[in-house]
Amino acid sequence: MKRIDLNNKTIVGAISLEEKDDYITPWRIDYVEKDFYTPNLLEGVAEIPAGVRIVFNTNSTKVKVEFAASQNTLAFDVVLNKKYLKTITTNPQDTAFILEGLPSSNNFVEIYLSQQAKVSIKAVSIELDADWGFDLSERKKWIAYGSSITQCREAESPSKTWPAIAANKLNLALTCLGFSGQCQYEPIIAQTIRDTPVDFISLCAGINTYGANCYNDRTFQASLIGFIKIIREKHTTVPIVLSSPIYGAFREETPNLVGYTLIEMRKQIKEVVDIFNNNGDQQLFYVDGLSIFSEAFAHLLPDDLHPNAEGYKIMGTNFARALDEYFTS
Repeated sequence: MKRIDLNNKTIVGAISLEEKDDYITPWRIDYVEKDFYTPNLLEGVAEIPAGVRIVFNTNSTKVKVEFAASQNTLAFDVVLNKKYLKTITTNPQDTAFILEGLPSSNNFVEIYLSQQAKVSIKAVSIELDADWGFDLSERKKWIAYGSSITQCREAESPSKTWPAIAANKLNLALTCLGFSGQCQYEPIIAQTIRDTPVDFISLCAGINTYGANCYNDRTFQASLIGFIKIIREKHTTVPIVLSSPIYGAFREETPNLVGYTLIEMRKQIKEVVDIFNNNGDQQLFYVDGLSIFSEAFAHLLPDDLHPNAEGYKIMGTNFARALDEYFTS
């Protein structure tokens, strides 16, 4: 078999790629600047490649993927010509899998990496007599920033997270900045988004700041405004959707340690959008999280916080419907 090139044209959805010891590790932050992403690289989730895909065109009927051994079971999703084909689950300490039986016609292959554990890729190989090429489609680039509900650890498989589902429905090239427990609106993340080429941005606000009790009535709106202002330093006219929390069970009416409920957070998030709109930014939009996942789906929150696999599919469909008008106009 022969190897295809692995670079930022074939490994997409990452912010940076670290090349070390014959392996490439996708990061969802700038790994060169990693010391500035505190605490502890966003609690270790920045190396988990949620939304990251290996993409290429080929007429090979066989594809081999080699990767670093992991202590975890890893799931890889294979999407062929934009249609889900299969999930390949590897055992701990496995270092490769082979995908066989592909059509011999030219196919667009997407291999989604795990949204649950770090993955370092060594090589992707095709048959010796086969051809391959880069993905030349010009899909608009979407950055989705959020919490564990955007990382979607509980999704059925890597291509069935809500951002991946919405991106597929809307034909967008996804970069998922869903960081479990770490959607705290740090300036370094705003700078990362600011410095990344993008056509559309969505920001989910509230649920992690509620849980960490980190912003109060004096600082919550100020942090959101500062975050968006940093993004706007370069992305002056890129559409941004600021969405409030989905249904959060007891959090709806139970104040956290700094006195916030999700009901109050939604009100203040909407006010932030109004402030920008009233000061000339007509490309910032508000989406009510309850329109994405309401109390009617509470039975799909097994821990009263994270949707299960079915819940993420509902979110993907509803987000695609809610976001459609903002980048097709």
